[in-house]
Amino acid sequence: MNNRSIPELDKLFSEIGTYRKSSELKELFNFIKRFPRIAPYNAMLLHIQKPGSQYVASASDWQKRFKRSINPGARPLVILRPFGPVAFVFELGDTYGRDPFPKKLLEPFGVEGEVPSRHFSNLKMKLKCDGISYTEVEHGTASAGFIQVSKLKKEEKISSSKKEIWVKTLYDIVVNRNHSDTTKFATLVHELGHLYCGHLGVPYEKWWEDRSQLDKNRREFEAESVCWLVCERLGIKNPSAEYLNGYLDNNEEIPNVSIDAVLKSVNMIEAMMDGNKVPRKEIITREFDIK
Repeated sequence: MNNRSIPELDKLFSEIGTYRKSSELKELFNFIKRFPRIAPYNAMLLHIQKPGSQYVASASDWQKRFKRSINPGARPLVILRPFGPVAFVFELGDTYGRDPFPKKLLEPFGVEGEVPSRHFSNLKMKLKCDGISYTEVEHGTASAGFIQVSKLKKEEKISSSKKEIWVKTLYDIVVNRNHSDTTKFATLVHELGHLYCGHLGVPYEKWWEDRSQLDKNRREFEAESVCWLVCERLGIKNPSAEYLNGYLDNNEEIPNVSIDAVLKSVNMIEAMMDGNKVPRKEIITREFDIK
């Protein structure tokens, strides 16, 4: 792969060697985990600019929500803004106020819990928007699930209050019915990590990059990284933790993976969990207005 086809983020990391060491990647992922309300890319931008950041907000949010002001001469941090170029935020250490800052906001997670039903339900519902069929089947406890390119020419219906839309099924995800909802969720996220990191190729050129040429080691590292980040940012039991921590603790450097692909995958999955997903036009076969 030449430099022209490498996303700018991975090109930067490759040229300056950032996040290639296991310790650096672990620090980055733990940092991104601590900012569940901020998109993964923006959390990474914060880490590049100010690694020790504890909490960030815009100047107006600091004043309205926390009655805190910005220190004179404080330098803002730059993040990406939806539907716009950039936004500016300030870190807790660059603010002052009379009241102590709420400690619970510095520790967003307590004891590991179960996956919120709303997030799991939204995710399963929005899979169809990318042509993904979700099925639960009876498997032994050692079998979690898998994803594959669909071998059947079938369609699924997406209904809303205004429209009925039929879409093509491109992929099948199968998950073990006998597992807990949290394990089912983690399995689903892991398999989506494979898909959105391009390990199964790409059905349409602009959806994501075709990275099906990767070897199994790199594919698994990326999918486990996606699963780890999504689960950790929700504060739920994380089956990828053992794999990822074991690898990072026992290897000085990480495989030649794409952090860009991992963060984009996490972003797509979290958007679906929030219900922010519409059917891709390429897979719509027919649609009807509901009167």
